[in-house]
Amino acid sequence: MLKTEIEFSRNTLYVSMKGMANSKNILELKRKLYYILNEYGVTDIIIDIKDVVALDKETFYEMLDDYDIKYGGNLNVIE
Repeated sequence: MLKTEIEFSRNTLYVSMKGMANSKNILELKRKLYYILNEYGVTDIIIDIKDVVALDKETFYEMLDDYDIKYGGNLNVIE
């Protein structure tokens, strides 16, 4: 199970992920992120995956590539 916390502070969207991140969880996170980006125009994102115990890397990095193509903002991943 994946637990995500999303917080907006100082013009940056912070996303903290904990637990197991399978493709279904990652696609749900992508849907939430894209909604926030489209609604509020956020350009700086930090995703913290330090507490993820199992990560579907292929789906996660596809999401990052798709974000880069669609939005091209500042996205940093903390591992």
